[in-house]
Amino acid sequence: MKNIITVIGATIAASLCCVTPVLAVLAGSSSLASSFSWLAPYHNYLVVFTILVLVYAWYDKLKRSKALDCACDESSFFAGKTFLAMVTVFVVVMLSFPQWGNKVFSSAPTAQSCAIGACDTNITEKPVTQTVNIDDLPVLKYMSDEEENPTACGQVACAGTGYSALDDMMAQARRDVQEMSPAVLKKMIDNEDAFILLDVREVIQHAEGEIYADEMLAIPRTNLEFEILNAVKDRAMPIVLYSRMGARSLFAAQSLQKLGYTHVYNLSAGLKGWVRAQYPYDNGLGTVLKVVDAQ
Repeated sequence: MKNIITVIGATIAASLCCVTPVLAVLAGSSSLASSFSWLAPYHNYLVVFTILVLVYAWYDKLKRSKALDCACDESSFFAGKTFLAMVTVFVVVMLSFPQWGNKVFSSAPTAQSCAIGACDTNITEKPVTQTVNIDDLPVLKYMSDEEENPTACGQVACAGTGYSALDDMMAQARRDVQEMSPAVLKKMIDNEDAFILLDVREVIQHAEGEIYADEMLAIPRTNLEFEILNAVKDRAMPIVLYSRMGARSLFAAQSLQKLGYTHVYNLSAGLKGWVRAQYPYDNGLGTVLKVVDAQ
């Protein structure tokens, strides 16, 4: 019984760093993902330890049965071979999770990342054929033209929150991320340019209105880092992010840059700025809603 308990404990410990990112997405908690990340460097050692204890448990169980030549030692279900067989299946499923988990759950780490003790979704990926010519992106010309001749859109970007530490973070993010005028986004949509419009608001906020483009994604800010790497493989593809007023999308854009995306833009003043520029948006029912004055 002690051997079986040890096997279960070692299996859970070996699997936590790889399974937790999936649990974090299902639970909607970005902080949960890092809770057991400290186990990642010990992943391989825990796997080997689990296998050794499991082999010993079976050896001990079969040896004891042979010595007694009866089922007398099977008095308890949890100490019997049936339960040990169930534990073995559990061990196989959990320890093989890195091999198949990434194919079922987009947020699961890859097998190679777990093998090197990183348990990170973006360590290894299949090479992606670049579908965008970096030297011929219309957005680069649009941004340059807009900088030289700004369009009066009437948007007001979120400049402060009243918290000095957060305002400093926003100021730093604006130094890292290019903000896009609604006029530039409108031109990209009208010209049907290749880009992704990414809405990082919570699902409940979509009722306030949406901006429509040929290719759209909606990933809540809380899940962004766990889902974007599988949702957008081409990291040279232009991505325009927006939120209510552009604050959350600003930080989200900064995160995408850190993940290796090279053409990331934040819609200045978000959906609110788009509405102030008097550009069309819809709530899915054909009626326009007033955008709540919040970030």
